Amino acid sequence: MAIRYRLEQCKFTNDKNYGKYYARTVKNTEVTMEEIEREIQENCSAKVSDVRLVMTELFDTIRRAMLDGHVVNMGEMGKMYIGVKSMPADTPEDFHTDRNITGFRCIYTPFGQRFGNADGDMSHKIHRRLTDGCTAKRATS
Repeated sequence: MAIRYRLEQCKFTNDKNYGKYYARTVKNTEVTMEEIEREIQENCSAKVSDVRLVMTELFDTIRRAMLDGHVVNMGEMGKMYIGVKSMPADTPEDFHTDRNITGFRCIYTPFGQRFGNADGDMSHKIHRRLTDGCTAKRATS
């Protein structure tokens, strides 16, 4: 199945691409945790309850590691860690955690490998297995 997209025009007048068109992904419905659990059960000997147990413990373990400041490396799935959102301060002395830290976010980077050209030079292209097999199709509406 192809990733569907639609064209949108840039409407920000201060953007160098103002008036130009770009692709925006059209998302399908959500896949629920229950649907994932059932599919895993169909593909292996684990029962839904086993999958749910492991998924819940995986979430808790990843969360604890990230709250301790670790980068969680999940192999071919990628890496994730917690990033800080903050407001700038003029000097280090002017920076206060309670005022300048505005929030946190989970940063996820899918696993990827750089590949080189025929000369052996590493290019800026990265192969990501999560996107293997992706094709694009313009949405009709």
